[in-house]
Amino acid sequence: MEMADKRPELGKPMRNCYSLPGPDFTYGIYMHKRDGGVPEAIGHWDSVKAKPHKRVMPRDFVAMGRAAVDEGCTTAREFALYYKYMDIRCKDKGILRYGGKVPPGMTFGKPPRNNILMQ
Repeated sequence: MEMADKRPELGKPMRNCYSLPGPDFTYGIYMHKRDGGVPEAIGHWDSVKAKPHKRVMPRDFVAMGRAAVDEGCTTAREFALYYKYMDIRCKDKGILRYGGKVPPGMTFGKPPRNNILMQ
């Protein structure tokens, strides 16, 4: 007899979903507090400030070797101790990339062509 309950009405398809609420229904929770809406959301975004990370340059073994020889190191043990306590790092060649000041006489680009070729 349960089959009779699940049959659709004659001429209508069987409904297998819920009906939607009326036009007065509000989805979500009503908040009594008024916020600034879209203008406040756009104008007051909290942006994350980028942290400047310290770049660790690789060790300059050539400079450390020269300095160790100048100090009088001759054995591998002396060199190892010198490397351990006198850590010399490579210089950063990309100083201009990080906003360093350009010397006033410095120019960028290719040098001009020779005038001899133009004649």
